[in-house]
Amino acid sequence: MPIARTLAEAEIYVALETAQAGPEPGLTSVPAPDFELGENIIEGPDAWTYLSPIGEITIPYSSQRSATRLGAHWGLGKSQLVDAAEWAVVAHLYADRTIAADLAYDGQPGQERHYVELGWELAAEAIREAMKSLPEGDNGGDTVPDSEIWTSFGADAKARDPYLVSRARLEDDLEYYTGTLADFRALHGPA
Repeated sequence: MPIARTLAEAEIYVALETAQAGPEPGLTSVPAPDFELGENIIEGPDAWTYLSPIGEITIPYSSQRSATRLGAHWGLGKSQLVDAAEWAVVAHLYADRTIAADLAYDGQPGQERHYVELGWELAAEAIREAMKSLPEGDNGGDTVPDSEIWTSFGADAKARDPYLVSRARLEDDLEYYTGTLADFRALHGPA
């Protein structure tokens, strides 16, 4: 049974597993059903079992609790479910969806500033997840090794965009997402 670090990682995993590659790089998927305790989330002695559309996924309470306490949306350590290329695609998807909301936001009451900020934060965090697979050290290399891209979805994404998981591209994407968030906050003031 797959083990997710957090409930949010389980959702991303299900979305990727049910994704259809479209004509443009990216993905579309049927959203996973909301988590409902006793329905598709079953409490166990030390973990939840998520009865997802693709099968059961375990989410340890300790992993979820640690990630929440430290603000790591998708969990601590490196994912065993989502590969580096998939994380890069997830980041780009969040960014693409957030750009429109960011451009439309003018600070008027009733608009959802939180969703714009959250979108940029999640795009940056997904890039950081991909960067966990970069080789370390001075001679670490300039791209995520193929061994860190184990899914067909990730391999297809990298084949469409060979620079998807290059160190330079990941660093540029991270700088763009965090910089755009900082600019948004500077333009609109404190929340």
